[in-house]
Amino acid sequence: MSKAEIWLIRTYWDFEFPRPLLPNFEFVGGLHCQPAKPLPKEMEEFVHSSGEHGIVVFSLGSMLKNLTDEKSNMVALALSQLPQKVIWRYKGKKPETLGSNTRLYDWIPQNDLLGHPKTKAFITHGGTNGIYEAIYHGIPMVGIPMFADQPDNIAHMKAKGMAVELNINTMKAQDLLDAVNTVIHNAT
Repeated sequence: MSKAEIWLIRTYWDFEFPRPLLPNFEFVGGLHCQPAKPLPKEMEEFVHSSGEHGIVVFSLGSMLKNLTDEKSNMVALALSQLPQKVIWRYKGKKPETLGSNTRLYDWIPQNDLLGHPKTKAFITHGGTNGIYEAIYHGIPMVGIPMFADQPDNIAHMKAKGMAVELNINTMKAQDLLDAVNTVIHNAT
């Protein structure tokens, strides 16, 4: 490792905080980003039905399979109060408070949804792929970081005005509702 001629860093310099780096470090954050592709027909119909309010994309990543019943019902209650339609990547038990504006999916074409012209906000755990896709498509974020690099990623996005941060352990339905409305309607 000490003989490496180049180091590729999976971040991008303008989203980093200042720090010294050697000349052989190259930033490659967002290298995976690409233009959105068309959505599956059923999903496109749901997105199109959102009218002028648009949609919110919600994913806590592939590592988190579900939430407690209490937490999922709290989240679903908050989402049900939004005027936007919500596409939520969620594999757990269907929340009792799920609103008619929210659809659950085991898997979503995240980049394609973030690149859709009707997308207004992204609720994310702050994984690297998702934050760079949101940056690439210009979508503001509500960050709910949980572990690994997620808290640091969301701290960077918050500092750069791209996100509002919530704590999964202490947030209430009103907190989530307020955060989504803030990123959609106000500068963060």
